[in-house]
Amino acid sequence: MSLGATKKLYDEDSYLKEFTALVKSCNKSGDFFKIELNQTAFFPEGGGQLADPGFFIVNGKEINVFDVQLEGDKVFHFTREKILENFEISGVIDFEERFRRMQNHTGEHIVSGLINRTFGYNNIGFHLGDDDTTCDYDGVLSWNQVKEIEKAANEAVFANKKVVAYYPDPVTLPSLEYRSKLDLTEGVRLVMIDGVDCCACCAPHVKTTAEVGLIKIVNIEKSHGGTRLHLRCGMSALLDYDEKQTQALRIGDLLSARQFELADCVEALQKANSRLNYELARMSEKVAEATLTSLEKVDGNKVMVLSNADTDALRAFANGGRKKVSGLFVALTEAGTGFRYMITSADDSIKLSAKAKEFNDALLGRGGGKDDMIQGTFAAPLEEIEKYFDDK
Repeated sequence: MSLGATKKLYDEDSYLKEFTALVKSCNKSGDFFKIELNQTAFFPEGGGQLADPGFFIVNGKEINVFDVQLEGDKVFHFTREKILENFEISGVIDFEERFRRMQNHTGEHIVSGLINRTFGYNNIGFHLGDDDTTCDYDGVLSWNQVKEIEKAANEAVFANKKVVAYYPDPVTLPSLEYRSKLDLTEGVRLVMIDGVDCCACCAPHVKTTAEVGLIKIVNIEKSHGGTRLHLRCGMSALLDYDEKQTQALRIGDLLSARQFELADCVEALQKANSRLNYELARMSEKVAEATLTSLEKVDGNKVMVLSNADTDALRAFANGGRKKVSGLFVALTEAGTGFRYMITSADDSIKLSAKAKEFNDALLGRGGGKDDMIQGTFAAPLEEIEKYFDDK
């Protein structure tokens, strides 16, 4: 059993990319190996941030480190290969990913600090993922307030302020003002940005706010009675912009429109599409009326498809069709790869609400309704639907 805490090199230098260390222990943990070193630059999972990716070099061979966890004051690395105790290894951090996370995490501190100073709201949740950074606050923010914070946050970035991470003297700690989601009394590490924020945090950060590059709040939503912000900072913000720029250019080419005209063009398309759908539905009603007029009385069930029918047209088709059958009239219209249905009957003894589950189970459907009409969707092919009701 190993003794003593792991020396946390990531606390001392968040820009350290490679290091050497001695293996203090290596124990089997399920299908993997749990390795403790005397020191490490790998940041373990914690505080809403995933563990650093990277690998060990042992005798010239790379061994992937797929997880890092903090247990008490010890840091454990998880690998798929065993490494002998007292062996000296080299560790290599995936610094591109580390730096991306540092940009986003420092950016979050800037935003959260400004929200706290401006509106008095606290950060009650944080998650730094591969594609998204989310922050939850215990107060409601409007979009205009969020834009105000975003502007102030980027001004703090452009001011190139120092980001200082340190462990304060336990004697002076009670007199310091800082944000913290936990009630910490010892081992408190503060990350301070002058005039912007001071927050308890265990994660690596950039050295200056300028290295955050850019802070972009891409979305807001209500969450737990407060507000959730979605952030992109630094390289993540650039990648997000690139993706949206690509989409905007594609849409512009399809619409033969400039980027600042896209919203107006899409709105015009929606209105035109609504008009066309309305006209199609009215034409469907006329087709339905003509079809039902020419339909002879059917003994049993009848399945019929009315193309381009909206809800009103399909209901009128179903209500008119039930007068033409002694059994069930199954009115269908295309919906994606399947059909929307309305099923009716003029026979009051047939309680359709009780049969809905049977029909849905047989024809990959969903839906229900009342005794005189049920509606929903069938995913089964038309041939199967017709055969099923022919055999009933």
